[in-house]
Amino acid sequence: MNQRIIDAWNKNAKEWIKVIANEEIGSRRFTNKAIVGELKNLAGDKVIDIGCGEGWLTRAITEMGKKAVGIDAIEPLLVAARSKGPESYHQMSYEDLMEGQPIPEAPFDIAVFNFCLYQKEGLTDLLRATKNQLHTEGKILIQTLHPFFMFDNGLDYKSQLISDSWQGLPGNFRDGHEWYARTLEDWVNIIGESSLQLNSIKEVLNSEGRPISLILKID
Repeated sequence: MNQRIIDAWNKNAKEWIKVIANEEIGSRRFTNKAIVGELKNLAGDKVIDIGCGEGWLTRAITEMGKKAVGIDAIEPLLVAARSKGPESYHQMSYEDLMEGQPIPEAPFDIAVFNFCLYQKEGLTDLLRATKNQLHTEGKILIQTLHPFFMFDNGLDYKSQLISDSWQGLPGNFRDGHEWYARTLEDWVNIIGESSLQLNSIKEVLNSEGRPISLILKID
């Protein structure tokens, strides 16, 4: 995760916490339910929530009877997470993981990335490093914006940098960072290049039947 992304999140952490607490992002009614459902259905009782933010998903994992640990690079988000429940939270960056730094309380049965993979470079290294923090049969879940959003926004269907991470969201966000949007084909390819196995793909739809996210299950 580059410094611009970290700076943007530190600057906007307070606003993000407020928007999440007030349930202002309408699509999350569908995407939150989807990722929670996938986690419930996966075997394994110990989950690492990577890029946990203010911890809503980490707390939801606890509520389903699993052991939850959260990590994030943004300390203001972790402060909020620690104030809301008994789960363990640790400040770690993607670079820490890729350098082989062990996550406290590892190994885990499941690792989840929920809307927190922004980078163009280094994703194969991050996925491999994450797999090393899991038990042998451990799974990785990734939820990401559905590539269909490119059509919705009049963009060519190709993997590309998007200029503003906060565009289209409610709230008073500022100085958004760039993020790298991938086509479905490129998601499949990046997982293969990581020497991991794509187990399944779930497309999450909104109430109008339009695709809004992908959930990728990886062995």
